Amino acid sequence: MLWLSTMAAPAAFADEPLLGTIEVRGAPESAPAVADESAFATVVPIAEQPGELLTLGDVLDRASGVSVRRYGGLGDFATVSIRGSTPGQVGVFFDGVALTRARSETVNLADLPLDQLGAVEIYRGVSPLALSASALAGAVNLVSRAPDGVPRFSLLAGGGSFGTRKVSVAGSAGRGPTSGFVSATYLGSDGDFSFEDDNGTLQNSSDDRETKRRNNAFDSVEVLAKVRRALASGGAVTGLTELFANRQGVSGIGAYQADDASLRDLRSLNYIRWERPGFAGLPLDLASTGSFVFERERFRDRKGEIGLGNVATDNRTYTGALDNLIASRIGRHALEGRVDVGGQVFTPEDTLADDAAGPDQRRIRFGLAAGDTAGYFGDRLLVQPSLRWEHLRDDFSGTSTTAGQITRAQRGRTRDLLTPRLGLRLDAAAGVALKANVARAARAPNFTELFGNRGSILGNPNLDPEHGLNADLGFVLARDRLGPARRLRLEGAGFVAVIDDMIVLVQNSQRTSVFRNVDRARTVGCEITAGAELFEHLRTSLDYTYQDARDESGIPARDGNQLPGRPRHELFHRSEYRRDEGRLFYELSFIADNFLDQANFLLVRARAIHTLGVEVDVAALGRTLGAGALARVPFVATFEVRNFTDNRVEDVAGYPLPGRAFFATARWAWEGRAAPHG
Repeated sequence: MLWLSTMAAPAAFADEPLLGTIEVRGAPESAPAVADESAFATVVPIAEQPGELLTLGDVLDRASGVSVRRYGGLGDFATVSIRGSTPGQVGVFFDGVALTRARSETVNLADLPLDQLGAVEIYRGVSPLALSASALAGAVNLVSRAPDGVPRFSLLAGGGSFGTRKVSVAGSAGRGPTSGFVSATYLGSDGDFSFEDDNGTLQNSSDDRETKRRNNAFDSVEVLAKVRRALASGGAVTGLTELFANRQGVSGIGAYQADDASLRDLRSLNYIRWERPGFAGLPLDLASTGSFVFERERFRDRKGEIGLGNVATDNRTYTGALDNLIASRIGRHALEGRVDVGGQVFTPEDTLADDAAGPDQRRIRFGLAAGDTAGYFGDRLLVQPSLRWEHLRDDFSGTSTTAGQITRAQRGRTRDLLTPRLGLRLDAAAGVALKANVARAARAPNFTELFGNRGSILGNPNLDPEHGLNADLGFVLARDRLGPARRLRLEGAGFVAVIDDMIVLVQNSQRTSVFRNVDRARTVGCEITAGAELFEHLRTSLDYTYQDARDESGIPARDGNQLPGRPRHELFHRSEYRRDEGRLFYELSFIADNFLDQANFLLVRARAIHTLGVEVDVAALGRTLGAGALARVPFVATFEVRNFTDNRVEDVAGYPLPGRAFFATARWAWEGRAAPHG
């Protein structure tokens, strides 16, 4: 893909991913450059199937400033937060195509791929113009693996504790100007891990007991196909189709587990992207993407075990968009512009309700954006102003009888979001860059907040958008070599985020609650990331985040409290010793005390999760030992012990996480030669 940013980055920083991220064996594929020179961003390269049994949530949780909250074990619902934000304030994209939905911006990380990706881009506090929509707190962009002309094939199989199993295959090939990539992954688990059940009585430990998670199994399949054809004009056409299907039990909270509730998800993502440098003979680069996403979610709780009543929903979302990015270089200015248009239709249905088919809910989006990267003093100083305007039209096609919240006169409303930003980058010395950003961002209320759920949650069509101010200041230091250290990288940043008009659910009667603009939140913190290679064989990295996230709503019971799920201190450390024959690795994930509720009553004590693992290249080991039989076995085997101290914890009140777990995988890969042109 052409990122269409023509201002050259200094050599010490160009295409330089942060250390401490996933490093994988097999054919290398460089991570794409960050699509924003002044942003504090992390690029996580994922060139092949990771030998470790990882998920996207595991990858994101390792990055500074990013927190992942899990509602259980593997396959269960998981959300991402950046710098103390709510999950809905984080934009999630797949190759630049927005995955956030108008029904609810919160994206379930468990439904997103990892093996099919070439990289994960994490933007903290800003949403670059390379992405088609703004985001209040930052953005995550999943970059699919790029096909090339080299024929490759790989197969991975593995499993472990709690009945976990995984199979993943991938292949790529090319001929002449056309290349393609195909991948398929199956992942499943019984999810029957043991946990401490408090029986719903937090203050009474006499009735606590150890039990197993029930109705927690899942099976998921992800298939992706991508084709790219280079054009004689120098551009390219890329087509991608991705299909995800998942079936799982929904066990509910640990003290009152559900035995019958279930959930089925289906997603189909498709796009065609046309890239053309020098469009129409002018000094313009153009990238146009037409996309269509279909999602279907079927939830069954006919016995009312989860607490939402007896329901059997079949909800569908249809999303289409045409996104256009234009770039040009004029003198010292690298100019960018966007023209984006799209729409979503949400069609709810509950077969157990008197009126099974609910009113359709629609959103039409039109966006314009312009930005500049101006270079001064030989491009040592980069100034990046940008402005994005988004126009939203919401429509509720029908009348809601829930407390008269929606009438035909109110069923349509428009909203305009204006989000300016200024970024600065100064190359202060060789390998040392200073960065600063300030941005005003906004989030429009989603369909659930506007229209409710036809039950106990009432909508409020008069909600105002949330508004936020994000600012950060910091440095990046990169050295190819410093004493015994190679590829040394150190990054530090301080940040502040203030969110006004936060949308919260307020109880207005014994049976109903309504969304209102009543909240304000403030987060102040800092991030430190460090990584290096030492003495050729040792790699080490550290990601640390401090954040003071406070409720400033003015509500007496909550004002000044720590926001739930936002610990003051988070740290991730990884060290690995590698040789040709394989590697040994150790990981530490530390999370300080934090609260699970807004009233700050439910405290989770500080916890440290330790992981040990070993990866063995069987063929290389055989060559070292002079064992001819082993040298002919082209497998890479990985074995890991997660949470080996068996720390039993929760991210969300009532939803236990697994304790000690064992996983093993074996991977075989083959690579041929590129086919000749013609």
